[in-house]
Amino acid sequence: MKTQKLGLITILIMLALALAVAPGCKKKMPKETDRPDDGGKKIEEVTPDNGDNGMTNDTRSEMERDLALIQIIYFEYDRAEIRQDGREAIRKNADLLRKWADWTVTLEGHCDERGTNEYNLALGERRAKAVQRALESEGIASSRIRTISYGEERPTDPGHTETSWQHNRRAEFRVTTGN
Repeated sequence: MKTQKLGLITILIMLALALAVAPGCKKKMPKETDRPDDGGKKIEEVTPDNGDNGMTNDTRSEMERDLALIQIIYFEYDRAEIRQDGREAIRKNADLLRKWADWTVTLEGHCDERGTNEYNLALGERRAKAVQRALESEGIASSRIRTISYGEERPTDPGHTETSWQHNRRAEFRVTTGN
């Protein structure tokens, strides 16, 4: 009887130790699932609703065409360094910002769903700041640039595949005109 109690106590102690050592509330990694690639990029342009500001229809059309040319900057997994294709996109975006002096931009840093919320918010911020520094090196005034991180909270592709995750590791340009 004493041996049974000792064995039961030993098992309970081992179980308690195992639970104490086990990591708590770790984020589960999603399973990869197939999702068709829609290939689309999403850029929202924000323009104030305060009339035409003396803008002609031709000028407004030209501005809308240029807004559609703004490119998203994509990043490698767990990185905030701008890739070569991103540097070219930033140069083109900077050219458009120079052309339209009344445009301001909010750079939104995004991540894929892997990692903790806190880590992804910090990574998204590093991505947005990296793009900001690149724009400033292209001659865009820091007063025209804001940054924000959404981490993993606003995926452009809700799938759980590497292709989806590649779409979600990005910095987007949200342009405001007329300020």
